[in-house]
Amino acid sequence: MQQLRPRVHPIWEHTPDGLVGRLFTRPTPVKLAHLAASPYVSCSYWDPQHEVAVAECRAEFEDDEETRKYLWDLFAAAPEPLGFDPKILGGEDHRDPKITVLRLTPWRLSTGGEAWRAA
Repeated sequence: MQQLRPRVHPIWEHTPDGLVGRLFTRPTPVKLAHLAASPYVSCSYWDPQHEVAVAECRAEFEDDEETRKYLWDLFAAAPEPLGFDPKILGGEDHRDPKITVLRLTPWRLSTGGEAWRAA
C-alpha cells in the first residue's frame, strides 16, 4: 500500500501589501525551531521543459481563525493541481491544531534568467 505523502505548495495572491503566498503546513518541532532561528524559505518550481522559477521568501506563521478558514476554502475550491482537499494534511478542518498557516513574503523572484528583488 502506497503511503500518502502530500506535497504542499502555496497559493500566491496580490494583496495591498504586495505578493503573498500562503500554505498549510504541520507545525513540527523541527520546523518551528528552524523558522525561529531563520525565518526564510525558498520555493522552487520546475516544469517538463526545464523552466525553473524560484521564490526566496520571509516566512511567518499566520494562525488566526479568519486566515485559516479563508485558506482552507481557497484550497478546497481551486481546481487541481493548485487546489486539493486540505484534509490530506491530517487536519479535520481549518481549526485543527495539527496544521497551521505559513505566510510567505517574497524578497527575490527569479525565472528565465531574470530576477526581481524587493526594495
